[in-house]
Amino acid sequence: MPRAALALLLTLSALHAQPPNPAPAPGAAAHAAFTAWQKQPAHQSLSWEAALEQYKTKLLATGLSPAQAEKTLSLIASWDEGAFYDPVYTAAQPKHPTAPTPLLIEAVRNRPPGRALDVAMGQGRNALYLARQGWDVTGFDTSRAGIERARKAATATGLKLRALLSSDEEFDFGASQWDLIAILYPIEKRSIHRVRQALKPGGLIVVECGHKEGSNAPFEYSTGELLELFKGFRILKYEDAVALH
Repeated sequence: MPRAALALLLTLSALHAQPPNPAPAPGAAAHAAFTAWQKQPAHQSLSWEAALEQYKTKLLATGLSPAQAEKTLSLIASWDEGAFYDPVYTAAQPKHPTAPTPLLIEAVRNRPPGRALDVAMGQGRNALYLARQGWDVTGFDTSRAGIERARKAATATGLKLRALLSSDEEFDFGASQWDLIAILYPIEKRSIHRVRQALKPGGLIVVECGHKEGSNAPFEYSTGELLELFKGFRILKYEDAVALH
């Protein structure tokens, strides 16, 4: 069904260089522990919000600080999104788009390939497209099924693709590492704040996300919000559009 979307294509010079080194994913273990707790009879009837609130109390009782407890809950939510999308990516008849995003195709047309990062890559539709165009691609997601599907597709077609099971909070974006960073419909608004340091000088960022008028979800953007976030970048394209993602 059509929905409002924001599209942004921009470039920025960045400083400092260090290789990205994705850390282990403690969020996966935290989510597994929460899921086991949630399945207990006393917790099964709780809403998502009530379950998180009770679990936070449990975490605090174990000695975690409020900040540590909030961080753990954030990781749990991120990995729960991956669990939600697992059946989507394994369905016999995929309902999720499998073609690369048109904005990304436009962005890399006639652009020399380099190192690319696909944030929340899902089943790899955009990462695989970039790999076919000669890009050295790394992508990450919390969906095991999505990552596995992307890896299998890359192997079957002889493409080089580094697909990592990780949340955005656990992935090391590095500094001045990427010629291209794609942020295409992630269910979070944290990665957007890490690209300024992670992008190489002259690199390109491609952003396409939901508009607030779509569902007013916390990971969607209002008109002009991306422009404010990317002050200092050279904006190559910006539009409010109605599109399928």
